[in-house]
Amino acid sequence: MYRKYRLEVDPLKEQPSPQAEGRKLRKLPDYLRIDLGAIKPFHETLRYGHAVGRIRAQEMKLLMPHHIGRLIEADFQEALHILDEVEMGDYLAGSSTAREVDDGLINYLHDVYEFLRGALPKDSVLFEFFQCRYDFHNLKVLLKARLEGTGEEALLSRLGRMDVEVLRRGVENPLELPSPYKEVVMEVVEREPSPQETETVIDRHYLRYRLYLARREGSEFLVEFARTCIDFANLKAMLRARRLGKDREALQSSLVEGGYIPISYLLEVYGDSDEVMLRKLEQTRYSSRLLELLGEGEEKPGLSDFDRRSDDYIMDMLRASRRISVGVEPVFSFVRARENEVTMVRMLLMAKLHNLAPEVVEKMLRKPYLE
Repeated sequence: MYRKYRLEVDPLKEQPSPQAEGRKLRKLPDYLRIDLGAIKPFHETLRYGHAVGRIRAQEMKLLMPHHIGRLIEADFQEALHILDEVEMGDYLAGSSTAREVDDGLINYLHDVYEFLRGALPKDSVLFEFFQCRYDFHNLKVLLKARLEGTGEEALLSRLGRMDVEVLRRGVENPLELPSPYKEVVMEVVEREPSPQETETVIDRHYLRYRLYLARREGSEFLVEFARTCIDFANLKAMLRARRLGKDREALQSSLVEGGYIPISYLLEVYGDSDEVMLRKLEQTRYSSRLLELLGEGEEKPGLSDFDRRSDDYIMDMLRASRRISVGVEPVFSFVRARENEVTMVRMLLMAKLHNLAPEVVEKMLRKPYLE
């Protein structure tokens, strides 16, 4: 009802009271006007009430800045002792190799997603929003293994919703798969692309599917997240293409529709000099942030640095959502914070195993969720 009839209510334009008869009332300022279409129904707001209650109790178990500072300075064994202070430590106890660290972190993430599944309302798409990345990853591994004739077992993820055997059969018979995985396999089989082009096809379907899920959920916050991720994927593709000297046609095949920056605009600025391109991209919603992401002058970041900076940008979005009391936003941000923790801890522990200096480790890390 509220979305169909977007009514604007201005109390000063209602029928005047007897005391106001004959007097001309001033117009209400815009910031005091009420748009009923922007107000969610009460039952929709409380839909995530149970989930929010559960994640608020878990937030105090997140990694704090003081944990991260100590982890940077510690050696591997000391880092494991520090992690004992938070929930993740139980999954890493006794680890001594990179494989054991990875196994522990995967088990930890599995339990995070199971916690999410148990807390969400039945009609929520949030669980699928998070876990589809692993299904797309596994499909990518299986398709590339088929094209290249290589093994895939070591690269498959245990975190997807779909059974790997179902995906494996679907690679041979796409009609057995649900959408959008069916369409992915059919496109790859029809086009017979190179392994790199196969990755591009799958990534495009993955990013567009998350945007579809966000719109289905009806959350402006999720839509903003999904569209921002598409923009960053496109900007990263443009950065890679410029460094490899690829032409516009090659770039266009790797870009994804649905972001805030139109593909036509990216193609338009692609042939410009760095200075002109950055000046034009300043006109997008990212403004000065975009200059940090793409670099300026001689000090241009690598692709891994681009990933870190774009993750930091998204983390700022998540931090802002903490002001929202009830809804999908705090639940989504909490799970993303857990994922960010896993990324940081893996980087820290791998750096310890390779004896990297603390100052090198510090530059690699993402922003934490809590400050």
